[in-house]
Amino acid sequence: MSLTPRMDILSRDRHDFTTSLLNQTEQPDEPFGYQTRHLKNIAILGPGGNVGSAIITELLKDGSRFNITAITRQTSSYTLPPDSNITHKTVDYTSASALEDAFRGQDAVVNCVTGGVTQYDPSKLIIDAAVAVGVDFFFANERLPESFVGAKARIREYLEELGKKGKITWVSLNGGPFFDMWLMKGPAGFDVANRRARIYGTGNNPLRWTPLPTIALAAVNMLRNPEPIINRSIYICPLLKITQNILLGTLESVLDTKFTIEYIDVKKINENAKNALERGEPMKAMKGLAVSNQFYEGDGGNDFSHLVENDVVGVQIMAVEDAVRDAIKRYEEDYKAVEGMYKVEPCEV
Repeated sequence: MSLTPRMDILSRDRHDFTTSLLNQTEQPDEPFGYQTRHLKNIAILGPGGNVGSAIITELLKDGSRFNITAITRQTSSYTLPPDSNITHKTVDYTSASALEDAFRGQDAVVNCVTGGVTQYDPSKLIIDAAVAVGVDFFFANERLPESFVGAKARIREYLEELGKKGKITWVSLNGGPFFDMWLMKGPAGFDVANRRARIYGTGNNPLRWTPLPTIALAAVNMLRNPEPIINRSIYICPLLKITQNILLGTLESVLDTKFTIEYIDVKKINENAKNALERGEPMKAMKGLAVSNQFYEGDGGNDFSHLVENDVVGVQIMAVEDAVRDAIKRYEEDYKAVEGMYKVEPCEV
């Protein structure tokens, strides 16, 4: 399969910004990995977060295939999964020497950290520490808040430069918002527990979302067999066609009930958010941009279907109904949406 076409980093990755609101499929028929590049010792930064914990769960399915090191902040309350042989290290993320000590002997570093550490300088410090001690493979964190978009672009450029110089190989993974978390926590416009729906605009804008377990499966398949994917960003999406209206119909069918529907002026949300952004208020604009990026046909930036490479990382197509059932099973149908995520209104201008 050909390499992902190059394009402007900011426009190419607009769809990833939406994940700032939040902070398995079956295995492929043929097993991945164990080819030329052999990654054995895997360090996970941010193992207690949504992504980090899901990746560790998938890694543990391989038994002794991987030696896993979970690296957390010194203030973290992270606890290791029961009956695992994972090594736990705490580190000062602002200390180059401490990071180097934590990374020494690792074949791969998977960056799943959140918060302020995702800004440019802390992210670059992590990368530089990995390069300094000879880490072979760096899994970049591209799920950055809207306000850190500049950091994301600069980090991608920095990794591309290091890759061309042969100092480290890198990869990133993009699948749009997490399907299950968006559906159940509110950003998708549904409050499943109370059978409420907010349909933004027409409700027909195509959505490119991926369940978190599928993200973890793809990420670990990339560690199992890194050769086809080094020094580039991989895009996945196991759901061929979803919109808010399709999700609404599926939820009503699966739950055998009707939802109370409210129709929302997403154009107004988009306009106010852009005005706030132009005034230098990115935090005020964040929710509105996230919603309009997904649901507003007039200014959406979530279509990356032309970049999808599911087969390269062992991702299989799944039915929308199966994805909805899986999400409800994980969270349970009485899980109440977070009101601030569910109810997004135009910000003040």
